[in-house]
Amino acid sequence: MNSTSKYLLLLLVAWMPRLMYAQELKRAEELMTKAERYIYTNPKQASYCAMKASSLLGKGKHPALQAKALLLYSDAEQLLGNFDLSIKSLYDVDKYLDGTDRVMEAKVMLLKGRVYGKLGDYNRAIELNNRATEVFKALGDSTAIAACYNERGVIHHFMNEDDISEKFLKRALNISRIQRQLRGVASVLNNLCLSEGNAEEKIQMLHEAIAINKNVDAQWALGENYNNLGNQYYYAHRYEEALEALQTALGYITQLGARELLSDNYEYRAMVEAAMGNYRQAYASLGEMFRIKSEWQSTTQLRNVEQEIAYKQMKDQQTDAELMEQEYRIAILRRNLLILCIVLLMAAMLFFWYKRSKNRKLTQAEESLLLSRNEVNELKLRQQEMELQAVQAQLESSRQDLTSIAVFLQSRSELLDKIRDLIKEGYKMDSTALVPHLKRINAFISQSQGGDPVGNSLLLTLEEKNKEFTRHLLDLHPGLTPGEQHLATLLRVNLGTKEIAMLMGTTAKTIHMNRYRLRKSLGLQAEQDLVEYLQHI
Repeated sequence: MNSTSKYLLLLLVAWMPRLMYAQELKRAEELMTKAERYIYTNPKQASYCAMKASSLLGKGKHPALQAKALLLYSDAEQLLGNFDLSIKSLYDVDKYLDGTDRVMEAKVMLLKGRVYGKLGDYNRAIELNNRATEVFKALGDSTAIAACYNERGVIHHFMNEDDISEKFLKRALNISRIQRQLRGVASVLNNLCLSEGNAEEKIQMLHEAIAINKNVDAQWALGENYNNLGNQYYYAHRYEEALEALQTALGYITQLGARELLSDNYEYRAMVEAAMGNYRQAYASLGEMFRIKSEWQSTTQLRNVEQEIAYKQMKDQQTDAELMEQEYRIAILRRNLLILCIVLLMAAMLFFWYKRSKNRKLTQAEESLLLSRNEVNELKLRQQEMELQAVQAQLESSRQDLTSIAVFLQSRSELLDKIRDLIKEGYKMDSTALVPHLKRINAFISQSQGGDPVGNSLLLTLEEKNKEFTRHLLDLHPGLTPGEQHLATLLRVNLGTKEIAMLMGTTAKTIHMNRYRLRKSLGLQAEQDLVEYLQHI
């Protein structure tokens, strides 16, 4: 396994807990969304989802989400009639509130007031309801204010203060209708029908509430609606319809497992059966009602719940104190370990820095030496390239000169051939025609000599390019004549005797004589080659 693979593996191991927690957090949020959706349709499922979300979040992680999960769990349990679990969960929520989320605090107080009201502690219920109402008024949350008025009306109904109850409930209904909160409207309409009086009007209210709750699939609310509808049918002396409504309610209640609604159902059923003369069945229904109520509406039970909450809070405080002490010890240990690690790390860094600095200096020296060698080699190579380029340029110039000379000599050869042809023609002429013919030949030769710029320019070019050679030549042999200098220049470019004679317009014999004189002027020995000597100057 290479270093990159090891690094990726270590990175994966380091990030694995975070990835797993991120997945758990996402799952918890999905469960809370389901709990909110199921709260009125299936409180049991909502309770399960909320508790599962709370366990996934873990203690102390994301307190705001933990508080929301426990609040949903408490709300679901109170709908199921498990008020002891509900109130305990609500006090657990308090541990995750830091005083900054006023909305969550008000929701907790509102739900506590509802549960205390159902457990019979009306004074505390009203106190909590008032505090929640003040917060929502300060925040300007009309929908929440309507919910507070709705709960307050129910509390006063439990206290047999129906006039006060109706006042609060009508306030709630007015706000809910303005806000177009259908679920809130249905809840208030249902609670307005808890008391006796105006049975036919309340039956119509309940039918409206039932229509709304069916539309939003609020199963728990439908069980409560049909319970109250049976009760209002009882007040209207429509007993058969009352039993039918209560039976419908029982279907919802049995499916939901809501004990409070089941207790109310047995109570209303006993009233209807007694009015119809079925006293034995009425007595049995009353027995079931008292059995259920004794489970959750007992003063002793409320006191036990409060004692358990107080004991749990004390244990939590002890646990928190122990955890703080352990965290302090762990912090001290971590600090000492951190100091030790820092010291070791600094020592290791100092060692590696010294070693690396030494290696770096050695590497720099080697690189400098190598660079110097490379520079010397590059300079030598560049010098060789320049010399080669100079030689190539000189060869190219010589090649061009030779080409020009060859072209010039070719043209002279063609000129001589032309003159030879003209002379041959004169052999065939008589004396009368010969003189004019000779004049024409002479004119042609004069014309060729006078109009030959090529030869003149070629000689000038050779002299121009060999100025440096001529200067060195004169430095070595200052007594040379201009003719000897010119001959030396032509010999240096490796021209033969015939080419020089043709180029200079003289005979080869004359050139031989001039070569002899030049050798003598240069002081060359017999074994020395004249051309080779000139080319090395």
